[in-house]
Amino acid sequence: MAPSYDQVNVGDEIPSLSVELNQMMLWMYAGASGDFNPIHVDKEFAETVGLGGTIAHGLSSMARMGKCVTDWAGDPGALRKFKVRFARPARPGDTITFWGKVTEKKEEDGKKLVVLEVSAENQNGVQVLTNGEAVVEL
Repeated sequence: MAPSYDQVNVGDEIPSLSVELNQMMLWMYAGASGDFNPIHVDKEFAETVGLGGTIAHGLSSMARMGKCVTDWAGDPGALRKFKVRFARPARPGDTITFWGKVTEKKEEDGKKLVVLEVSAENQNGVQVLTNGEAVVEL
């Protein structure tokens, strides 16, 4: 059930989302996005350019972060602002955990807004998304 504005407090953490990446996910995202850059779809090519294998599309990680936030906000919650920094690549075999924490509540133009710090890290604690912020209207 989606939280109401009054139920949310600064410091609250939203439920995290963990995803174990595999190469099929990268190929499927390439098909959906039209981004067939070989660093995402061709392991041998990605190795020859020094990446050690394919890496996930940054925007696929951002999309999963968005899913984490919108799953929490529910309906009729609305994502009003969203930004992240792509810090490190995510790779097939990684388990990426996406999370958020409430940093502010405010009302603007009659809208009840919740500001979240958002981030994602792999199974080794290496951050793949940093400096993230999501603003949700509840």
